Amino acid sequence: MLEILKRQYYDHCDDNFIKDNGEDNSDEEGSPLDSDDEEEVADLKSRLQNIDLDDSDQLWSALSNTERQEFEALIKNGEADKLLPEWIPWWTHRVKKKLVQPIEEDATDAFNDLKYPALIDVPLFNELKKASPCVYFNIINVIYAYAYIALYYNGDYLDCVEDAANDFLTICMNMKNNKVFNNAESAIQSVTENVKNVNSLPGDKQTLLAFKDAGASILQGPVPEVKTIYTSAALSELHRLLTAAKKEILTHKNIANNREFSRKFLQKHSPTITLSEKTILLCLKKLEYYLAWVKSHEVELQSIVCD
Repeated sequence: MLEILKRQYYDHCDDNFIKDNGEDNSDEEGSPLDSDDEEEVADLKSRLQNIDLDDSDQLWSALSNTERQEFEALIKNGEADKLLPEWIPWWTHRVKKKLVQPIEEDATDAFNDLKYPALIDVPLFNELKKASPCVYFNIINVIYAYAYIALYYNGDYLDCVEDAANDFLTICMNMKNNKVFNNAESAIQSVTENVKNVNSLPGDKQTLLAFKDAGASILQGPVPEVKTIYTSAALSELHRLLTAAKKEILTHKNIANNREFSRKFLQKHSPTITLSEKTILLCLKKLEYYLAWVKSHEVELQSIVCD
């Protein structure tokens, strides 16, 4: 939603850039831009001068009633999606193996071009040696829930962290209720069933197939030699998401007002569904445990992560 709002602003800025540089002073039909047009663009630029364009509420508050109506019209008629840039999920990148690799070439050089979210470094601890075999299946539940959220938000889940975090916890029973899974099938099916039970989340056949393919791709990794790196990246992204949601919750305690855009477009959940700082802290600890577990079981996971 924030990307759409920002795109609307940038479209105005592009027009302003063209006029300021004397590249064109006419509209698409060749008619000169009148003084009203120039004043309108100049006024918008002035209003947004000290606005944080990454803050949807600030950006919304600076728009005129006409500009707000234009934005709402885009949402209602379904044209808004056309303004979104194409997002290519990071887990779709694969390493192409060379048929012949020079002896002097370091094998790790083949992975330098991979693009994925930064990994959160966590320390290892002794308790990992006593971990239940079910940990692997619990991680699968978490990864598939992340895959759904990432696709649903078109990769922009960090732009609306409260909603995204809420959606994630709604469909991930291991995080929400500490449910333990005994096999991969039940871990994945749990996410599917929870998605279908939430009216605000799309659960059509195409969407469900897409998130399952995405989850499998994350677990498969870019190449067998570093198969777990995408799993760790997804867990790291969830850690960032929940950390940002915790920060936003604490911030909103002090600035509950002036959030018209968030209330109108982003916060679609019932007021009875709330995120607490305590809940998020527990989830963050669990994610850190899973990151450490994956890190300490890299060798074993080479053979089972795609099963």
